[in-house]
Amino acid sequence: MLKILPPNISNLIAAGEVVQRPASVVKELVENSVDAGASSITVLIEDAGKTLIQVIDDGCGMTPEEARLCFERHATSKISDAADLSSIVTYGFRGEALPSVAAVAEVTLRTRKRGTETGSETVMTPSGLVSQEEAAMPEGTNIAVRNIFYSLPARRKFLKSDNTEMRQIIAEFSHVALCRPEVGVRLVHNKKDVYNLKKANTLKQRILEIEGRDMVKELIDISTSTTIIDISGFVGNPSDARRTPGNQYFFVNGRFFRSPYFHRAVMKAYDKLIPEGSYPSYYIFFSTRPGNVDVNIHPAKTEVKFENETEIFEILTAAVKEALGRSSFIPTIDFDHDSLPDLPAPSRFNYRPSTAPAKSFRSGGYDPILPEPVRMQPVQEQSGTEKYGAEQLDRASAVNGYGEIFEDSGLSGAGAMLQMSGRYLVTTLRSGLLVVDIRRARERIFYERYLRQLDNAAPLAHQVLFPCRLRLTPEKYALLTEDAAQLLQLGFDIVPEEDCTVAVKGLPEGFGTDEEAVRAAVDDLTAALAETGSLNLLKAGIRENIAARLARAAASSGQSGRLSGDEARLLVDTLFSCAEPETSPSGHRCMLVLTEDDIERQL
Repeated sequence: MLKILPPNISNLIAAGEVVQRPASVVKELVENSVDAGASSITVLIEDAGKTLIQVIDDGCGMTPEEARLCFERHATSKISDAADLSSIVTYGFRGEALPSVAAVAEVTLRTRKRGTETGSETVMTPSGLVSQEEAAMPEGTNIAVRNIFYSLPARRKFLKSDNTEMRQIIAEFSHVALCRPEVGVRLVHNKKDVYNLKKANTLKQRILEIEGRDMVKELIDISTSTTIIDISGFVGNPSDARRTPGNQYFFVNGRFFRSPYFHRAVMKAYDKLIPEGSYPSYYIFFSTRPGNVDVNIHPAKTEVKFENETEIFEILTAAVKEALGRSSFIPTIDFDHDSLPDLPAPSRFNYRPSTAPAKSFRSGGYDPILPEPVRMQPVQEQSGTEKYGAEQLDRASAVNGYGEIFEDSGLSGAGAMLQMSGRYLVTTLRSGLLVVDIRRARERIFYERYLRQLDNAAPLAHQVLFPCRLRLTPEKYALLTEDAAQLLQLGFDIVPEEDCTVAVKGLPEGFGTDEEAVRAAVDDLTAALAETGSLNLLKAGIRENIAARLARAAASSGQSGRLSGDEARLLVDTLFSCAEPETSPSGHRCMLVLTEDDIERQL
């Protein structure tokens, strides 16, 4: 039998869409303050919002009648008729935020309308209106939300740790702070300032206040204007791309939104400019007619729909490319492919078979012994007039032989290894030539080593000589200080200090220890933690994911130029002792075997 749900149940259903966690409340209340024309907003948080969320502003305020009415569903001052839905430029317009919050928490609303002598205090609970009385207060609104989900224990138990919930609050706070630099905003957690941002004259100033002064060297202006959309903001210097996602922001008409589709447009512009797995920073603002964008397709309004998405994609890519081009960033050559490299013709070296005894390494099923081993050896070259004409001799001198491509590892015999471009090792097998990707081999080795040490619960940290102190954003600081014991098990000895600073005293094996390498390692760690969303190393998939991320970072961090002969042989020996030597943890091939037929097809 059909029936109409009573208000207390329908409000809980609406609250489930609007209020998912304390950060949802912060978002709604701060956006309401912005819509009220506030020039100063203070957010007070206790226990990551579980105990208290209080937002104080100097906006237009409300009358006592409006203070009661705002807790009714669909009560709004933003919409009068259906046509208004196509011209929305404010944040809150559906009138669901305050009734949804009051359905899951205790709310005390103190407000005074501009131009009036006194204000009012309204108290609401999930049961309804408790009281309303006159109150003395400055113009504006002061709203306190206490004990979120206290009436819904099942919902409250699904809240994460305080650090996790606080990271979400910081993120929502940052979204509003970035798109409203003209508003002074302050965030306080447990009576300590997280952010205290005065009114900023420019967007760039606000970005630097939030992300840190080190960001200034990264920012490149982006600006373009078309009949479809105007795009402005900043993109990051490719040389400062980070392994950590988190400084990627899109805004449309002053509203933050997420868009994997437009993210691909930005990444397309950075193609060949940044390493694989790196992320550039960007703060991109779209401005378009309200009728060209629908902001009402998601309960939290973090996803939007554009009328001309395909055209905007191309405009955005072109705008970013133009900005990077103005800064003279030239694409680099991509060596990361599985096809064979094109080698120059041999010049001053001939090669002859060697009769040195064969040497072998642990092959894990491979047999690297040649019956008649071949070793590349330089020999006395014939006279240029005997072997070449003058033109060919000049060309040979220009090519300068294989010496600039291959470097002898110092080994001899059948197990001799050559290094190519500082990236590949080449040695002989019974069936042909073995080519090993040094970085991917290191990645596989570190991955299996980290997993074994995690299984054995053995400490992984290698102490650095001098602790490196890093100042982080509040969000990253909260992430890294959540569980120091788990971080130590991962190999990171990180000690939290005041003012969002950490002292890095130890790193896992394979990472560099200079400040730049330590910062990169911390970026990789925060990226892994942000991606997994958990530090529970016993949870399925968490340990493997984090080990893979750290192995990839260690492989890139520790690789520095040419390997010695002993290092080259040890690398190959260790790779073939791995459980899965053929591929890296990310699924790319670590090695390639070129048979005689393969070589003949290329010659």
